[in-house]
Amino acid sequence: MDELLYVKQCEEIAHKIDNLSDNHDYNGLSTYLLQIETFASTNNTLEYAPIYYYLGTGIATYADYLKDNNGSTVELNEQRKKSMFYFRKAMEMFEGFEKDNVLACSNLTNYANNLISCGRIIEALNIFRKTISIDSTFNMAIANYGRALGIYANLVNDSGHKNELHCYAYQTIKKALQSNIKNMHKGAIGFFCEIINQYENSPSIDFLSLPIVQKKYNIGRGEERKYRKWCLANHLFLNPLNDLIDEETSFAHDPLTIIKYTEIITNNKEKSCGVEPPKWFAMLNQLKEEYAYSRYLCYEGITKDHDLHFADKDVKLSLASYDYVNYSMRLEQLRTAFKNLFSIFDQIAFFVNEFWSLGFNERNADAKHIFKSKNYPTDNIALTALYWIYSELVEKFGESETPSEEKIKTLRNALEHKFVKIHEFDYDETLEIKSDSFYHISEADFKKLVIRLLELAREFIMELVYAVEIEEKKNENSGNSISFMLREYDDSWKL
Repeated sequence: MDELLYVKQCEEIAHKIDNLSDNHDYNGLSTYLLQIETFASTNNTLEYAPIYYYLGTGIATYADYLKDNNGSTVELNEQRKKSMFYFRKAMEMFEGFEKDNVLACSNLTNYANNLISCGRIIEALNIFRKTISIDSTFNMAIANYGRALGIYANLVNDSGHKNELHCYAYQTIKKALQSNIKNMHKGAIGFFCEIINQYENSPSIDFLSLPIVQKKYNIGRGEERKYRKWCLANHLFLNPLNDLIDEETSFAHDPLTIIKYTEIITNNKEKSCGVEPPKWFAMLNQLKEEYAYSRYLCYEGITKDHDLHFADKDVKLSLASYDYVNYSMRLEQLRTAFKNLFSIFDQIAFFVNEFWSLGFNERNADAKHIFKSKNYPTDNIALTALYWIYSELVEKFGESETPSEEKIKTLRNALEHKFVKIHEFDYDETLEIKSDSFYHISEADFKKLVIRLLELAREFIMELVYAVEIEEKKNENSGNSISFMLREYDDSWKL
């Protein structure tokens, strides 16, 4: 296609979608988007990336309309999945060309906003951080990053973290509005100004305006320091402040916990309250320890790629193939971490089944049944986030190449039940069993998937805790209840 003709066609598509959205003609928008989808399906080259971005944005707008007008949950979810697909398709096509590319940054920003609509505030912050790292002057992403922090602040269950996040949110949005706003349209500017007005009319404005100064903490020496700095840089601490762009030493720990649990008192008080603390605290303890152990295995497996582990010496192996397959203790650490992390999804599903009394027996109380259950709660935004995280692991969003999340599921099954060769060099073929009865993956790709699974497991655990907090708020004014707040399990007891 002639370049000028193509540019004109893209502008017409963008203009048409904007007009239909601005005029609230959602039936017309839906019809037009279907036409563009048919056109886009036959064009898969870089020059068509903007059209996929416009599709993602338009479909996300239509999904928002369905949500605001109590549309069918089934249709709403399908529209969300389609918008995710087109945003990601555009991301794939823009990859390597994001620098100084307004459309690429806009695509990432709108994708992150769509994630917020699905409850996935933690993943949205991840995408905003990426966008700002590409272009630190892209104020549409910066302002939305601040907005996301404000939403996050209202979700977390620690009052200190809540205040700090609101402080960052207010100052970030204000900074974005005071600098170059050429990439922010009039409606967006008004929207963010309204958020600032709400903050400035609140009694906390004096606190919000104070300079943000984080204390410097001792994060150890030698290997411990390297480990904690690695976790900070990869945003892997179970700490909402580690979702900030800043990497302060005061964020380098895992304070996430269930702050309290309220139990309704029945006529049989002894049976209701029992003599032991509620089981949810112990369940979360185990989830956190399994996550922390897997995180450390990942650190070892990824950063020790030039060290031979002493336990791996004199383990006799055969030169059984000539395709540059790697064997080492550190790769086994990564395999173990991967399998441990994936099991967290089923464990959290079991927790959800018990806490929300969904009624599944032990055999069926797993992620596959719980998160797709018709009885799954829909009035808890953190539980909605869990639904969407799991959906990405088991579904394709659109007729696309297998996304990284679905590769995670395929790889987990292969590691658990089959054989996987991890190659020293790139291995670009699809992750599927080959004629030699092995799955194949490059070490670089394997490491990326392990890190991605760490991010998802972290998000899963944090959203679970926030889901419990949301339920707690429903019981705050109950007259027939008792609250449990437990003392900390001291580190010295872990010896």
